[in-house]
Amino acid sequence: MSHFAILALRALVILIGLGALILQLVLIFPVYANTVANESDVTILPVPYAVLGVALAVCVEVALVAVWVLLSMVRRGAIFTQRAFRWVDAIIVAGLAATVLVLAFGIHLIGVAMRDDAPGVIVFVGGAVMAGMAFVLLMVVMRGLLRSATALQSELAEVV
Repeated sequence: MSHFAILALRALVILIGLGALILQLVLIFPVYANTVANESDVTILPVPYAVLGVALAVCVEVALVAVWVLLSMVRRGAIFTQRAFRWVDAIIVAGLAATVLVLAFGIHLIGVAMRDDAPGVIVFVGGAVMAGMAFVLLMVVMRGLLRSATALQSELAEVV
């Protein structure tokens, strides 16, 4: 992988990470505080939604850290090691956790909070869950490719 591509990916990882932090600090907590302050009978609903927002941002941040480490391993030429599998697994677990959280949020929002016909929400949540599952399955396939490449790399090292 070229040095420019690694630098570009690192810049994007930094931007996405900053976006997740800004989401946590500027959007989630003030919205929660505003909701609590403006309602005379404070419902319990804003608390789990704020926790959900933070948990989703943490999932993104964990995946970004793993991508950063994998990029460092690529730059050093050490990607074909057993250590890389742990970081790929971290990305898979973070993606799966985020997908499950979005699914739980969607089920709660549609079934409990809205109690009305909400086709837009159903389509949005369904699309987000399908995209999350596609990402997780893509990472599982990429992990298999990394495993095959690592085996071929070790065989090549034995031959040479």
